[in-house]
Amino acid sequence: MNRFLIVIMLLLTATAFCGERETIRDAHGKVVGTATTDGNKTVYRDAHGKVTGTATTDGNRTIYRDATGKTVGTATETGNRTTYRDATGKTVGTATESGNKTTYRDATGKTSGTATTSGSGTTYRDATGKTVGTKKCGVF
Repeated sequence: MNRFLIVIMLLLTATAFCGERETIRDAHGKVVGTATTDGNKTVYRDAHGKVTGTATTDGNRTIYRDATGKTVGTATETGNRTTYRDATGKTVGTATESGNKTTYRDATGKTSGTATTSGSGTTYRDATGKTVGTKKCGVF
């Protein structure tokens, strides 16, 4: 469940900037999933097209659900900071935006990764700076 939230945290960072479609790739360029947004709802699919979860936004709050529709977490945005919580309300991490870079921290405040946006693409790196994936808007 926490792995799902971490993945969603990474995906959501640029969803609002992408419009309707995104392609998610691993560090080797292989497509590992897609995200499609319609209105306030984003549907996430794996590389085979199987739904893995959804995110529904209402104001500054987003609710994440798994493929069965069960709530697995929330995100609340305040200014340039987003706080992620699991289904029980426990904080699991934060994301802080500064310019084109978002820094992700775990519940203890330790940096767990970054996302840097350039043009219509985003590059994700782990805490050591190693590229772990990319996302390109409008491409399937």
